[in-house]
Amino acid sequence: MVDWAKKIRKAVGDDLDADEQVEAGLFVQPAGTTSGMMGSQLGGLVGAVIADELGSARGDGIELSRDTGLAADVPSERLVLGLSGRRMLIWGHSTMSGKPKGLKTAIPLNRVQGIAMEKGKLTHRVVFAFDDGSGFAVEAPKVGKPDDFLAAFDRLTGRPTVT
Repeated sequence: MVDWAKKIRKAVGDDLDADEQVEAGLFVQPAGTTSGMMGSQLGGLVGAVIADELGSARGDGIELSRDTGLAADVPSERLVLGLSGRRMLIWGHSTMSGKPKGLKTAIPLNRVQGIAMEKGKLTHRVVFAFDDGSGFAVEAPKVGKPDDFLAAFDRLTGRPTVT
């Protein structure tokens, strides 16, 4: 199994601030890539659950949007996500070498409102929600240890993920 945090540090460690350490990493791809079926834009049941959770926490009904806010800066392609104590960093993914490349965006960790995961046999559907009501869904191959990534998010933020 790939240690994405180690791969990030080795391949794109220069993208980190001097006092920043990658705690966890994860390879993701657009939702529906493996199954060939596109569900709803933000992850079907998982998206609905996280939207309900966030709506309850904020006291209003919310609808996550992929085309606005912070989520609009996240490309819909194969990506490598990294978590530090301050940010979620998002890089492209080199098909040839399998390494992260080219920082796409970095989102302050306190702006990541929540993460939800729906487990599958080969891949897990993962939904990220931001404090501006935007969000995005991806799938993460099981061999990339998405559970470890979510556990790191829980530890770093104190906000439990929804599974």
